[in-house]
Amino acid sequence: MYPGNAPFASASRNTKPRGQAMSAPAKRALLIAKHWPEPASTAAGRRTLDILDLLADAGYRVEIASPAQPTPFQAKTGYGEHPIEVNESSFDRWVRALNPALVIYDRFMMEEQFGWRVREQCPDALTLLDTSDFHSLREARHQALKSGQPLNLFHPIAEREVAAMARCDLTVMISKVEVELLKQHFCLPDWQLHYLPFMVRELPDLNTLPDFDERQHLVMIGGFKHAPNRDATTWFAQEVWPQLRSLLPGVECHVYGAYSDHAMHRLSDPATGLRVYGRTEDALATLARYRLNLAPLRFGAGQKGKILDGWLSGTPTVTTPIGAESMAPEDAWGYPLSDAPEQFAATTAHLYRDQTAWRSARDAGTHALETEFSYAPHAAAFIERLETIAADLDAHRNRQIWGRILRRTEHRAEEFMSRWIETKNKMTDT
Repeated sequence: MYPGNAPFASASRNTKPRGQAMSAPAKRALLIAKHWPEPASTAAGRRTLDILDLLADAGYRVEIASPAQPTPFQAKTGYGEHPIEVNESSFDRWVRALNPALVIYDRFMMEEQFGWRVREQCPDALTLLDTSDFHSLREARHQALKSGQPLNLFHPIAEREVAAMARCDLTVMISKVEVELLKQHFCLPDWQLHYLPFMVRELPDLNTLPDFDERQHLVMIGGFKHAPNRDATTWFAQEVWPQLRSLLPGVECHVYGAYSDHAMHRLSDPATGLRVYGRTEDALATLARYRLNLAPLRFGAGQKGKILDGWLSGTPTVTTPIGAESMAPEDAWGYPLSDAPEQFAATTAHLYRDQTAWRSARDAGTHALETEFSYAPHAAAFIERLETIAADLDAHRNRQIWGRILRRTEHRAEEFMSRWIETKNKMTDT
């Protein structure tokens, strides 16, 4: 009924022209991205561009480099964009000439691939790791869910991710929960971590958005390259929807997501009202047509863009404890958080039918936006943190004994593997 194909516009993005003339040469900020940012496909892509916009506002000249293939859905950022290759020394000459003052690694894999090269060619560049979410925590929760075993945080991926954090000057975390986890369980110091959530420049005007009686049906949204979204859709279709249908006869649930595939579309059952679509033209406009937004996440990490978009569109969200984590306190949702199918279905039915409860949940979301996600204080604190570190980078690095140890020769496996692959490739070519 409501399928679409074009990317959506984020209400939290800054849309002013970039690259404006400056009276003095701008410092360069280089993002080394795992994928070209796709704000219409993933919340991570939108957050990445929000950070780049913030840096541009602060006077940086922003450049993006990525080894990924271009896609039809990547953003037209207006920033410098540069294709790069892994295991290729041409990157060394290029980054040395670029001479960035700030280098941001988009997830720990990019630090592993390019961090040692940046350290050699641009030793004075401040290096920052943006985890997007704590990848290791998400993976640990996924394995615990599949195996039924207790959560194991200390696995090989965690070792790699925390090592990348130690090698960088600062790690940006989107979740306060994950900041505390890194401090308590992985012994990372507070001065090496910075909390930077989703940032919202303007609050929604609820008076201009459809009210309870103007909305109908349920909606789910989230890119299907993200394993938690695939699991949530499957679990909802198999465990929750059969119960919810009996509680809300005639109500449909429409699922939207970038990169939908055959496995996801097989869950669609128009006879029962469950419909799985692909991309939506505009996430906020789409969400604003529905009465409730569902986020039945059973594992994951970080903050959840689908919940943020629900709040921005004035659409209350029913979620689980994992979904609620790092978004708002457990007692701030207006309903009991649960990942039990029966309770999730009962909560959804109650909010769908009860206008007072619906408005209470909607207002709670708006309050969370106002108190936790306001752009100005978070942007100012982030830029101040960067400037403080850059003002005495040597002293900052001298405090990072484990980072210094991990940068020594005997702990440089990624560098030597990359050099070996590059040499092998050259021998093969000749």
